[in-house]
Amino acid sequence: MAEGSLPQVFTILAVLISLGWWARQLVLRTAEPLRFDDAYMFYRYAIHIRQGLGMTWNLDGVHTYGETSPLWGFAVLFLSYLPMSMSNVLIFGSWLCSLGAIIALAWATARNARSAYLTSTWRALPITAVLFFLFHMFRVNAFTGMETMLGTVLCAVYVGLVLGWAEGGIRPQYAGLTGVLIFLVRPEAAIAVVLMPALAYALLPGTTRKGVATLLSVFLLGFVLDLIICKLYFGTPLPLSYYMKTRQGYEGYHTSWAPARMTFVMLWSCWPYLCLLAVFTRGRDLRRTAVCLLPAAAVFAYLSTVTQIMGMDARYYVPYLPFIAVPALLSLDRRLAGSAPHEKPFRFFLRAAIVAGAAAAVFAVLLVVKHPMIKLQAFGAAVDRRLEHRDIAYDPVHFEVAAARPLPARYWFTELEGIGNVLVKPLPKGSTIAASEVGLLGALAPNVNVIDLAGLNDPQIALHGFSLDALLARKPDIIWMPHTDYTYQRGLILGNPELLRQYDVFAGAFAYGMALRKDSPARPLIDRQMQILWNLSYPGIAMEDYLIKSASWTGKKHKISLDDNKNIEDGKDRLEPIHQVR
Repeated sequence: MAEGSLPQVFTILAVLISLGWWARQLVLRTAEPLRFDDAYMFYRYAIHIRQGLGMTWNLDGVHTYGETSPLWGFAVLFLSYLPMSMSNVLIFGSWLCSLGAIIALAWATARNARSAYLTSTWRALPITAVLFFLFHMFRVNAFTGMETMLGTVLCAVYVGLVLGWAEGGIRPQYAGLTGVLIFLVRPEAAIAVVLMPALAYALLPGTTRKGVATLLSVFLLGFVLDLIICKLYFGTPLPLSYYMKTRQGYEGYHTSWAPARMTFVMLWSCWPYLCLLAVFTRGRDLRRTAVCLLPAAAVFAYLSTVTQIMGMDARYYVPYLPFIAVPALLSLDRRLAGSAPHEKPFRFFLRAAIVAGAAAAVFAVLLVVKHPMIKLQAFGAAVDRRLEHRDIAYDPVHFEVAAARPLPARYWFTELEGIGNVLVKPLPKGSTIAASEVGLLGALAPNVNVIDLAGLNDPQIALHGFSLDALLARKPDIIWMPHTDYTYQRGLILGNPELLRQYDVFAGAFAYGMALRKDSPARPLIDRQMQILWNLSYPGIAMEDYLIKSASWTGKKHKISLDDNKNIEDGKDRLEPIHQVR
């Protein structure tokens, strides 16, 4: 075999093995239903668009800016035409984007590389694939059904375009347009999109003021057009989540997702790239590295100020992986290129094998450390405590029921599936339910109105705040109480006597409590389905024993620390205390 064909054979084998392994992961993941509830929200919007309702959450035709990632919403709409279950559509979509992320990382590296090997996207693929598949965080986020992997694709393309533009080989307009697309996937990415070309102009030779002005003008034009279009179509220029977070919509939210901990989780998962940067970055590479790393650091700093609900596995941070990976691989590339750009492939692979062996040795040492991820998370939590990151929680509501003990806890997704399939799906078209966990419920029953008590898909709550009177005026047939993390909202609802006058409320039913409207036209059907679901969930337990006779709420609030947020660690739901009646 010719010496020049050896690298090509290695490349083909590595790509085929990686692709086969990743395809097997897709088969394994689609064998079970997707358990990331928020992902199903995108599918509900897709169904309503296909039904001719436009981008609406409910059947009233009110355009709803609930998708913080509209570009991913359109991707889900396109994928919804595939002959798959909605769970598999969402899993397949994020998996497909994970492949795109690997290719985009390889392209961004090859586009700016100089060595004999990495200047080819095809040959760079095995490196980006292996490092991408290596860590749990990336593997998990590749199957959430969320926009994470699409954001990673676009960030990789953007990094490659900006670095290519800085060297004079790419028009800045392309990078500006890509920046607009990134903003339509992850709004906070605007920080990195604006900061990176500004840093490139300040630090990298070859960039011009005109190029920076062109790039940023294209991005800002797209940004402003998006705001105008959204204002005209939705009535709000920004997603509803923005208004919820700026107007204390999460007052009393019990759980902190520990931003410092998530940052350290992200950095731990990027350790091969960080090692490459530490070992191979030289003085002439520092400027390019700073141009990439500083925008990511700015976004991470911003994320530390945000309530990161559903931010497990550092999913808000993963899209910015290319800002770390690309400069790391380019630093390796510059060392491999050295002073012999026409080095023979065999010698190149010998040097690459030495580098890979050193990296494997580092990894082996890290494996010896017991539970390194857990220790790093603990360190991150300690940093959060040092920063006095505290939450305000409200006293729980106290109930008066006939039962002597709380209902047994069940797995949250089992509860969700049961409520959706048994209780909500059979409701007549136009019925209304209210809940805080609305993704799967909304997707299973697109012909039922769903009031999102978290406000992310409800303009009234997001723009005007939560009010029990306003909620009752909308006459939901069923209220599945908010998640126990929403301590303030639960107090407002369950502690108000008006709720018990209009609803039969069952304490702790299906984790959070269930309220059935007494005068609902669908009440006979609801009672029948409720009894079926109750028997499935709590066999041998009398439902009437958990009917609330009275409730009281002190309205007192207190500070809680990260140590109080036990559901982060063990995933257990907290049940409200129950007062016994003899």
